[in-house]
Amino acid sequence: MTFCPPAHPLTVLIVDDSAFMRASLKHIVGATPGYAVIGEAGDGRAAVEAIRRLRPDIVTLDIDMPVLDGIGVLKAIRPAAGVAPLVVMVSAFTTQGADLTLTALGLGAIDFVPKASEHFKTDLAQVGDLLRSKLATAAAVLTGRDRLPHPPASCTAPARSAAAHPAATHPATPPPAPRPAPARGPADIVVIASSTGGPQTLPEVLRPLCPCPAPVVVAQHIPAMFSRSLASSLAAALGVAVVEAEDGMVLAAGTVHILPGGCNGEIQRLRPGVFAIKLSEGGNAVHRPNADILFRSAALSARRPVAAILSGMGSDGTEGARALAQRGCAVLAQTPESAVIWGMPRAAIDAGVVAEVLDPADLGRRLAMLTGKAP
Repeated sequence: MTFCPPAHPLTVLIVDDSAFMRASLKHIVGATPGYAVIGEAGDGRAAVEAIRRLRPDIVTLDIDMPVLDGIGVLKAIRPAAGVAPLVVMVSAFTTQGADLTLTALGLGAIDFVPKASEHFKTDLAQVGDLLRSKLATAAAVLTGRDRLPHPPASCTAPARSAAAHPAATHPATPPPAPRPAPARGPADIVVIASSTGGPQTLPEVLRPLCPCPAPVVVAQHIPAMFSRSLASSLAAALGVAVVEAEDGMVLAAGTVHILPGGCNGEIQRLRPGVFAIKLSEGGNAVHRPNADILFRSAALSARRPVAAILSGMGSDGTEGARALAQRGCAVLAQTPESAVIWGMPRAAIDAGVVAEVLDPADLGRRLAMLTGKAP
C-alpha cells in the first residue's frame, strides 16, 4: 500500500542503546519522504531530556536500555501527555519483550516494530518496511488523516504541531446517525475487532462487560507472539478469564478468547448456544486475525451475535458487520475522540452498518446490556 507523505516533514527522535541500530533507523527514517530525524539518544535518561528539549513529533523507542529503560521513558513523559510525542516501540521480539511491549502500549505507545526475535536475527529490510508503515500510522494521527490512503492527490493536509493532543486531530463533525438495532433476546456471542490502539482500548471495553454471560471473541491485529501476552495481561488487569484461542476450543461464557496472531478464526455452531473456534493460517486476508472472517462466521453460526469495532486503520470488519446488520444484529463502533485511529470504526459507520457509536466504557456497558448481564 502506498501512503501519501505528510505535507510538512514530521520530526523523529531515534532512541536505542545500539549505535548500529540508531544509524540504521536514522537511515530508514531519513530516506522516507515526509519525515526528518531531529536527534538521537543512546539511553533512557538522554531520551527524556531530548524529548523535552527537541519536542519531536514521533519517537522510535527501544525497551532494553541502560540508565532508564523504555518503560521508564514512557512513564517519565506520560504526565505531560498534552505535549508528548507519538511513540513507536522498536524492540527485540522475544517472549519477555512481548510482555514489555504490551506494557508500553498501555502506557501510551501507539505501535511497535520487532527488530529481532527468538527465531531470527535482525532483518533491516523487514524493519524498514514495518517502520515506514508505523510512521504512516503516526502521521495519520498527527495530521488527522485517520484512514490511509485518504487525502486527494494534492496531499495538502496540514501537519499538526507536536504540542497538540492526538485526540484533537479526529474529525470534528459528528458521526452519521446510527442504524437502529431491533429489540432481541440476550446475545449469545460477542465478537470484537481492533487494531492500532486496541491493546489500550480493550481493557476499557471489557471491564464493564466481563464476566460476560456469553462468550467473547476478539480479533486483534497483532503478531503471533503478542496474542498470548495480550491475553495474559488482560486477565491480570481485569481479573477475569482471558485465553488465547486454540483450534477446536469450545467457547465458554464468562471467558474472553483472543484469536492467535497470524491466524484467522471462525465461529462454528456445535449445538444451540454452544460454539467452537476453528483456526486457519491460510487465506488472502491482509490482517490475520481477520475481523471480516470472524464477523461473517458469527452471522452464519450464532442466533443473536453482537459486534464491536474498535480503534484501527483501514476497513477490516466492515464487510463482516454488513453480514451481521443484514440479519438485524447490533454492531457498535468506537467514537472518534476516543480512538487512536478511527479508520475501522469510521469505515463501518460510513457503510451504514453501525447501530451505535460509543466511547469504550459506554460501549462495554452497552454490550453488557445486550448480553443480558445483570447491572
